Amino acid sequence: MGPARISLEKLFDAEEYFRLGECPWTFFAYPTSLAGDFGLPVDDDACRLLAEVQGRGIEVAVWRSEIVSNTTFYVCRRESVSDLKQVIQQLEVPGKFGARFCELRSEALFARLRDASSSVDEMD
Repeated sequence: MGPARISLEKLFDAEEYFRLGECPWTFFAYPTSLAGDFGLPVDDDACRLLAEVQGRGIEVAVWRSEIVSNTTFYVCRRESVSDLKQVIQQLEVPGKFGARFCELRSEALFARLRDASSSVDEMD
């Protein structure tokens, strides 16, 4: 899927939002080193999540922040947090994304780095 269903032109500028003194609210994280086109993760379900949230009217962004090394986030504006929580609750059900999708998929993506690092260490 990738960015096909994500409306890239509707993503807000999270870095500018941050520079204006606001802190974007994160709801998904993944290693920047695993990002593909447009900074999106190379994970179809993670991209589908962003498209679903965006399609339900929540203004979102992909934010590569220097706050946490090698980490990119899906974020929303502070005033959208309540609405986003409701949308995530609706999506994290069987038949959609499954319980705790954001948490579990983020962990799985970061685990890929640990696994790759372990493989390299074993080769040395």
